[in-house]
Amino acid sequence: MNQDMINFMQQFVKEVKPNESLSGFLKKRSQENQKTLGSPKNYFFLTSLCDPMKDFVKKKLPEQESTIDSKTRKIRGNKLHRFAKNWFQQMEGCEASESNLDGVYFGLPVVGRIDAKINGSIVELKTKEFIPTSIEEIFQRCPGDIEQLCFYSVLDPMKPKENYLIFLSHGRPFEVKAFKIKIKDHNKIKGVLKKRIDELSEALKKNNPSILGSCRYCWEGCSLKRDGFCEWDMIPRKECEVSDFIDIFEDSSFAKKFEKSINSWDGESETIPLYGILLSRKYFHKNILGLEDPFKKSAEEIRNEDYIKELVFDLKQSYKPLQADIPQPLCPEVLFSKNNWINYISSSNSTGEVLPFVVCTNEYDYPGVLTSPPRYRLAELGIVASLFKKSKGLIFIYYPKIQGGQYRVFEIKYSFGEMCRSKIEEVINILKSEDSNLVQNLPMCPYYFHKEGCNFKEICPEN
Repeated sequence: MNQDMINFMQQFVKEVKPNESLSGFLKKRSQENQKTLGSPKNYFFLTSLCDPMKDFVKKKLPEQESTIDSKTRKIRGNKLHRFAKNWFQQMEGCEASESNLDGVYFGLPVVGRIDAKINGSIVELKTKEFIPTSIEEIFQRCPGDIEQLCFYSVLDPMKPKENYLIFLSHGRPFEVKAFKIKIKDHNKIKGVLKKRIDELSEALKKNNPSILGSCRYCWEGCSLKRDGFCEWDMIPRKECEVSDFIDIFEDSSFAKKFEKSINSWDGESETIPLYGILLSRKYFHKNILGLEDPFKKSAEEIRNEDYIKELVFDLKQSYKPLQADIPQPLCPEVLFSKNNWINYISSSNSTGEVLPFVVCTNEYDYPGVLTSPPRYRLAELGIVASLFKKSKGLIFIYYPKIQGGQYRVFEIKYSFGEMCRSKIEEVINILKSEDSNLVQNLPMCPYYFHKEGCNFKEICPEN
């Protein structure tokens, strides 16, 4: 498997055809929306504001390693969250999973990602070794979890008043508790969020975190505390600062709905994102071995991606296929949203053809990139088309840095054989095995990933 998957998939691309009609529709809708947003140079991840001392310590002591136990817990929690994306998407009324929110729309330099939105309510999942059993215990043990859900509600343009916090135990059989959080005053919660931003900014600037309170999950097993690196563990912990602006109720019916979704999936077929097949070695090191990857998209990149997704979603409403017309994949482990299908109408097929599509941005600033989609996206769509037995698909692209923002839509035709599906299945089977001895059998990453620097280069086996 020496050849990388991106180059491997190019042999199945038979035609790339620009669609000026759909490109024009996107441009027209963007003009109607009049996108005029600034991009803050300094911003915070919302989770950092729910445990500000932890973020302070991480920034001031970046060279210190986490304990093996904390790494193990993180790997286990990340794996359950990957399962959860599948669980949420099977729930009735699921509108989004792992969707971004950006505070720039409300003058807040904050970005966050919700776990799911079900029937208009934000849902946040927390995995715990021992889940809280009462409302009092949530306030005592998990104040940051409550604040996180409430802050998400502030960043959501729809300002949902009823949202859900789900606690899930680590081991099977899973124990589930769900709590409904009713927002009484969004403005007051927004005030808490702004105060938290100011406090963390001041602490980092003055190198004095006393205003932040101790880490929300400060414990004796922390290596920084045990080895004497942390000098702030005696600062009193902040209690939940939104408690006066919400009501919390246990919701057993919602817990049962989530449990039903868990039980409807065998749990053995872990969902794998498309990038996990395209960059399988990177995915294995990061998502299966749990190694740190410092690469993060900027707030501006995330915002641009969200913007084009909103435009395409708006456009797709006029060409929305019936759920029954969306085919089932050959490999159900591969994660591809049911929302990424369109009833594509053309002169040759006036009733429409149900096709998959991918949406992306291209951050390059020279006009030459407007003529064809990136090879990565051709490969990404090709994997989807192959697994769903489709020979065509669409790529929607937003170019934010060219001439004030340009849009292109490409229709791609493929011709697949058994070799394509066999290779995809081979990669999937190695990832599912979670056997580190088989990493060398996965396709190499493209050369430019090595050229630009890879955090796993030193430990990745050579082919």
